[in-house]
Amino acid sequence: MNRSPLFRTAVVLTAILAIALPVFAKDDALSLVPANAVTVGMVKLREMRTSPLSSMLFEQTDKMSADGEAEKFLSDAGLAPVKDVDVLVVATSPRTNLGSEADVLVIAEGRFNVERLSSALAARGAVKKGAYYVIADKNDDDHDTGAVAFPSASLAIAGTERAVVAALEARANGGTTFRAANGLGIDLARVDRDATAWALVDVTRAARLTKGGSIHTGKGQSGEALAAALKSVSTFAVWAKDTGSALELGAFGLSTDAETLELIEDTVRGALSAMRLAVKDKSPEMVSVLRRFEVSRKNDSITIEGSIPASSLREMMAKKRASK
Repeated sequence: MNRSPLFRTAVVLTAILAIALPVFAKDDALSLVPANAVTVGMVKLREMRTSPLSSMLFEQTDKMSADGEAEKFLSDAGLAPVKDVDVLVVATSPRTNLGSEADVLVIAEGRFNVERLSSALAARGAVKKGAYYVIADKNDDDHDTGAVAFPSASLAIAGTERAVVAALEARANGGTTFRAANGLGIDLARVDRDATAWALVDVTRAARLTKGGSIHTGKGQSGEALAAALKSVSTFAVWAKDTGSALELGAFGLSTDAETLELIEDTVRGALSAMRLAVKDKSPEMVSVLRRFEVSRKNDSITIEGSIPASSLREMMAKKRASK
């Protein structure tokens, strides 16, 4: 039976995609996050570059000068992080189920000159070890040895050697089970999928890694009350979405304890009221902005969401520059 040219083209394209998709999937940063991660954060730098609102941040970043050695390394490596990195993911995972030591993993999607980056690392004492470079420090023990890998021109992986090796193995096997695992990957569905930046924390397990530490909630009575309540929260998340005309912000805490959720709700509402009182004289325009933030409570969560108009952000930054 004869087939039309359009049909044959569709068949060819389908075959190409079937071969290419697994390769593309390997360079998805989130697919390399350990399934047992206790903290995960993502920043979509590509979206920030194209937004008039976020571009204000890049303007300030461009004016900042790095120390001489770091600046020389970037020059030798032919890397401009603000322009060449599209997505940045940072994850922390425990080395043992009940231990207090952690591995850190940083994954970047973008455009990397692998040859120049490798040469720049080697020139500074990095040693090639299979598919990655080891950046040893005489003061580090074996667990804290740093490593960097460039499995492709669009992916860079850095962190403790153990974490980098695991990420490379995961990439070779099609990725980790982070998104499907019973943990932070499940709770990620609660975060705005279009968020420009977000962070997820498994509060209980993360506290073990900080030897009993807690999430920083600020000073004062309200901050202490919120910190106490968050100790009973299982998962905490924050996110921000740059729409160009406004910066939308959100956060949630998960808990099965109704009293904990009620305490957090009361604390957050009280904090917002206190902030409105604090700014009404010096920055009266911020009162209406703070009123945009809403607090809601469900059976298993407490959520706060709101937005800051671009005009308000520009005004805030202008005042900050003037004060300097």
